[in-house]
Formats: sequence, structure tokens, C-alpha cells
Amino acid sequence: MTKLSEAQLKQHYDQAMKLQAAKQHKEALSHYEKMIAANPRIPEVHFQVARIFTEVGKPERALPHLQAAAALRPAEPAVWRLWAAAVALTAEPEAEATFLAALKLSTLPPAVKLRLQDRFTPGHAYVPSVPDEVRAEVRKIMPLMKAKRFTEAELMAASLLSRNPRCAAAVNLLATAQAKQGKIDAAVANYNKAAALDPEDAEPLNNLGQILIEAGRLPEALEAFRGAVVAAPCMVPALVHLALAMRRSEQVVAALPFALRAARLDPSDPMPLVILGNLYTLRRDFESAEAVLRKALAIAPDRADTQALMAQTLARLGVDQEAMTHFDRALQLQPDLPLAVGGKASLLQTLGRFEEAEPWFRRSLELDPANGETYRGFLVSHKVQPGDPVVDEMIARFNDPKTTDANRVGFGFGIAKALEDLKQYDQVFPYLRVANDLARKVNPYDVKVRHERVAALLRSMDSRDWPGEPVPGASGFGPIFVTGMPRSGTTLVEQIIASHSSVTGAGEMNIAAKLGAKLLAADRETLPLGDLAPGAIVRLGEDYLTQVRQRHPDAARVTDKSIQSYMYLGLLKLAMPKARFVVVRRDPRDNLLSIYKNKFTEGTHLYSNSLRDLGEYYRTFHEVIEFWRARVPDWFYEVQYEELVANPEAETRKLIAACGLDWEDACLNSHQNTRKVDTLSVFQVRQPISKASLNAWQRYESHLGEMFEALGDLLPEDTHAAR
Repeated sequence: MTKLSEAQLKQHYDQAMKLQAAKQHKEALSHYEKMIAANPRIPEVHFQVARIFTEVGKPERALPHLQAAAALRPAEPAVWRLWAAAVALTAEPEAEATFLAALKLSTLPPAVKLRLQDRFTPGHAYVPSVPDEVRAEVRKIMPLMKAKRFTEAELMAASLLSRNPRCAAAVNLLATAQAKQGKIDAAVANYNKAAALDPEDAEPLNNLGQILIEAGRLPEALEAFRGAVVAAPCMVPALVHLALAMRRSEQVVAALPFALRAARLDPSDPMPLVILGNLYTLRRDFESAEAVLRKALAIAPDRADTQALMAQTLARLGVDQEAMTHFDRALQLQPDLPLAVGGKASLLQTLGRFEEAEPWFRRSLELDPANGETYRGFLVSHKVQPGDPVVDEMIARFNDPKTTDANRVGFGFGIAKALEDLKQYDQVFPYLRVANDLARKVNPYDVKVRHERVAALLRSMDSRDWPGEPVPGASGFGPIFVTGMPRSGTTLVEQIIASHSSVTGAGEMNIAAKLGAKLLAADRETLPLGDLAPGAIVRLGEDYLTQVRQRHPDAARVTDKSIQSYMYLGLLKLAMPKARFVVVRRDPRDNLLSIYKNKFTEGTHLYSNSLRDLGEYYRTFHEVIEFWRARVPDWFYEVQYEELVANPEAETRKLIAACGLDWEDACLNSHQNTRKVDTLSVFQVRQPISKASLNAWQRYESHLGEMFEALGDLLPEDTHAAR
């Protein structure tokens, strides 16, 4: 323990408070941490640390400090109020139970204790303190609001407020009447005033958040909804609105606890379940999404949005016929629902039915012209021709100040693709860079974490002697894993293999890597593979087969194009000795440029938005493949994309043989395969194999300096000579 004198402690505290007031939280925490290291029994320090973590949206990190502060200062209401706020903002049952148990034993005044306890009592409704005479006048205003006579309601509420200037209920009514008339600034001011007059009333803050959302002021709306949840952690509408606002700001993981809490509090309300379904879908947890959406449909089968979300989820799970049925039901209920119109277009697109998809995409663009993602999705299978109005439409939206950053990302990628179709290569990169920079702003990425993860994984794998003894009882299932970097040609290679009559193309199942990561995970560390019991490895193979059978019950042999499987190649081979691994390689310049030009599913491939990170990430991919090459070189087969497209028949024959399959001519005509393809290559794999994408990097070499630097010695020697 570092010793500090009283004077030194005071100096740290004073400096920390100044930094905290200036919102320099990291610097303030540094001072507080030094104080805690020297003396962990200063309640004010724990309290201030908790304030910072709660304010910056990390309430879970505030909890231990609040628990410490409460133990040191058990009769201080401010500590318990902040603890209640942090618990409300975690929305976690365990945190709530811990708080309530400590609160029950606290020495707080009974009235304070009861009010804090009531916040977490389901069904408890906070009743603002309103004098009888004011209550009577409030009742006269309510019929005016219901009759939509908002001007009269505003006048009456203003009159009431002039006579009762500290009546929060009157201010809330006045703000609502003003909001209904479009007087947004006045309404915002008065909702804030009502919340300040009665901080325990969640209604003004919940109302405030809703009008801020409508006004496009999302960050302010988030703060309002957080305040409402703090005041009333069991108020389902506030929880729902906060989850929705977080979803809109792409805080998908953070939104989940609030939607889950709302669903627990009111199982009869379909809305929290619908939100959960959407959040699970965005996290690619389609099984959970399906489960909650089926519950929502059981409660309210005629909700068009729920039908459309179920269709979207089932399409991701490969249950395409049922998905189409749900899309059609949604369109029957609400013909102009963008989610259903655009969803049906996307499903038809993944099925290769491009001509059928186009009118649905066109209709979707008409219904939601400000949605950049719809344009981007449409252009995946639409080749722009000179004079196509879609280009000017996108550029106008991209340049419109009212366009949100999220939509500008979609438009940016769409414009770049359209300009490339038109061979206007010199105009592509400005849009591409803006789109990637905006996407990176929303989802920042630290490539150092990737390097650390790969290093930890390889240490784990190196704890075993390779190839070593087989694992007794390992699965006899033999999937064909197609793995490599995104946009390297993995979809094409899988399409070729899946064109064989004995193989079912399962696409990106995202099962194997998750099972491998789960098996090796322990308290933020990576377990040594050499320490795992053989039974655990056997169970991995069994669990993989179980999940595959849920999706493809009758398939004798499947391809699995989950690209992260190369990370766990050795472990998966131990669990399934009959598995085959095909690693697809492509010139890193073309490969990484192609990644940079495309937008991936939200929350995935976050390294893709930085040219430097792309180069660094490729280095880790190369490192892992070389690790396996040095230990088990005969456990995988490599396909070089450039060689495949230059000599399709010769390379395809070698590929099919490497998969342990007899030759079939259909494998040479993989573009005629009608199976579903749910990747960015959905259009390309329906075309005959072509060399058109080779050396595309040369068009943009002047923009790729950061990527080249990061690639370093992995950069092909002809890079600068190619110009």
C-alpha cells in the first residue's frame, strides 16, 4: 500500500474534484485510484468514483464503490440514492437484490429507506405531491387534452402554474400541451423544469425523451430516458423507450438489460419482446430472437412489425419458406411497412431471385427514401448504368444536413459502389472514407485487443503437442469448413463445394468458433488447450453436431463458411477428426480493399473501417495460419483465389479432391447453384467465375498508404512497380 500524508490525500482529492468538474474523468480517476490505494476507507472518494462511472454510462463499475461508501457511511442518503441510480441503470436482478438486501439493514431514516425501496417494487406508482385544490384544476385540464383542445389546455395549465409556480404536475401538463402543438423548445424547457421540481417523478423525463426523439435529438433523449429509469426502475414505458433509444444509437448490448427487465415486469406486453427480438437479431443470436418473437406473436398475432421481424429472423436461420410466409402476412396487415417490403426484397435477393427482388427494393426506396442502408442493400445486386437516377438521389441524401450519420454511412457505401460500376474511380474514395470514418466513430475498435487475443489463443493452442494423440470418442461428423479473411473468395469456394450432390451448403452458421471460445474461456483468461480433459473436447464436437442438426436435420455432409473457424482449426479437428478445412487466400491488397469497400452486419468486423487496422488484422490472420502450418500442415488445404479464377477447372478439381469428394461436373458450374447465399457476395457467386476483380487495388493505390505500412513485410513486392 502506498502511503500518503493527510496533506497529500487532500491535494489529490482537490485536484480530482477539479478534473471531475471539467469532465476530465480519466485524469480524475487516476487521482482517486491513488487515494484508494493509500487508504481504501475514505467514503467520499468511493462516492466520487461511483459518480464518474454512473455519469459515463458504466454503472456496473460504480456498484462496488457504492457498496464500500455505504458500509463506511451507512446513514448518508446521497450514497444510497446514487447506489439506487446505478442499480437502475444496470437493470440487473442480482445488482438489485444486493442493493435491496443492504438497504433493508441500513440505518437510513425510515421514510428515505421506504421511498428507495418503493422504486424497485413492481406495480408501485409514484404519486406526485399535489394539493387538493390544484388536483381539482388538473382534472379540468385532462378532458381538454383528450379532446385535442391543446391551445385551451395550454392556457389553463399556464394559469394554474402562475398561481402555483412550484407545482410539477402543472408544468408537466403545460409541457405536454405545448409538445402537442409543436412548440418543442418550450415543451423541452418545461419538462426539464417539472423534472427539477420533482426528481422522483419519472413521467416528465419519459415525456421529454419522446419529443426529443421526434426532434432528432437522440443524445438528449437518451439522457432523459436514463433519468426516467433512475426515478422509476419498474416503469415499463421508460425501460422500453430507453432500450429503443439505445438501439437507435447502436448501443445494442447496452440496450438488452432494459428490454429484458421490461419483459419480466410485464409479460403480457408484446413490445418489450419485439424489442428483444430486434436486439437479438442484431447480435446474430437468431435462436433467442425466434423464441421471444414467437412469444410476442402469441400475444399479438396481428402486429405487422412483429411478423416482419420474425420473417427476418427465420431467414437468418435458413427457414426461408416460413420466413416468406411471415413477410407476406406482415404485408397483408400493413402493405407499406418498410421493414416488410425491404425484408422481402432482401430475402429474394439472397435466394438469387434478383428480378423479383428489384421491384420490392424500388418500393422500399419510395417508402423510406432517407434510409441509406436500403439503397446500399439494393446496389449489392443492381449494376448501375449511366444515367441511373439512383446515383443523384444518393448523393443528394448524403449531402443533406438532415441525414443522420447512420444513414450517411449506407449512402456513402452505396455511392462508392455505384461510382465504381460507372468506372468513375477517382470519385470513389472520398465517399468511401467518410462512410468508414462515420462507422468507426459509432463502433470504435482497438486493434491491440485483437493482437492480444490472438497471442493468448496461440499460447493456449501451443500448450499441446501437435498433432498428438487422437481424442478417444471424438465425433464421426465430417463438416467441410471454408475459412479465411472476409471477401477473400470463401463464398465462391463454398458455392463450388456445395454444388456437389452429396453436400449441403450451410453458409455462415457461426457455431464452431463460439463453441471453441466458450470452451477455452475462464475469467477473462484463455485456458491452455493442453489442460482440457478429452471429454470436454468430445462434447464440443457433439454440441456442434446437435446445433447443425437443428438447422439441417437430413444433411449427410455440410459446408460451414464461418470464417473465424481458422482460429480454432486444431481444436475443431481434434473434436471432429473427419472434418476438412479449406483456407482461402487472396492478394491482401485486393482482399483488404474489398473489405474496406463493403459494409458488414452491424457490430461485426469492426477493424474493417480503418485501412491501418485492416493491415494489422491481416497480420494476425497470417500469424494464425502460419502457426497451424508449422504444426499440422496436412490438416488444411489452401486455395489461392487468383489461381482459382485463372484456372477454374484445374483448381476446382484439386479442391474437390481435397474435400474427399468424387468429381462432379456440377462443381464447374457453381453459379447455376440455386441455394441461398446470405453474404455480400450474393450477386457475384451467381455469375460465371471471372478475373474482373483481380488487381482492383491498383485503381486506388494512392489512397492505401496506411494499409501498405501496416502490412509491412506481407506486402507483395510488386506493389509500387504495378503502377
